[in-house]
Amino acid sequence: MDKNYIYIEKAQKEEYDALRNIFFKSRQENFNWMEYDNIKLDDFDSSTKGELILTAKISNKIAGFISIWEEDKFIHNLFVSSNFQRCGVGKALISEAVKAVGLPLTLKCVKLNENALNFYLSQGWTIEEEVKEKEPYYLMKYDVINALEK
Repeated sequence: MDKNYIYIEKAQKEEYDALRNIFFKSRQENFNWMEYDNIKLDDFDSSTKGELILTAKISNKIAGFISIWEEDKFIHNLFVSSNFQRCGVGKALISEAVKAVGLPLTLKCVKLNENALNFYLSQGWTIEEEVKEKEPYYLMKYDVINALEK
């Protein structure tokens, strides 16, 4: 498997089952602050409705996806299959999101999601605000300065 070649394109409807599975399994494996029984396979559909979805593939296998609310340049979801983590998929998806919708990009990162937080910070994202709600999160931003540095 050539993990150096990542192909990204707009998601096709026939890929949605694989994307649902990545979304479902990733949340089960990593979202330890959520009740396990509250994570459903069809959460993908409601969570990505009306958004641009880009799919990343390595060796013709779906490695991950990103969904973006285009009007606000807001990344709503970024998920990488556990089989393809640390292969550059997340970085490639962010780069393609920049090409698709421009900068600055924003996202929310749940405070307890330390792996995601560390990833975003390593890619040059900045914490703009800490929001203390039932599920505290950071509002993060990626702009031209960050893109040039990475």
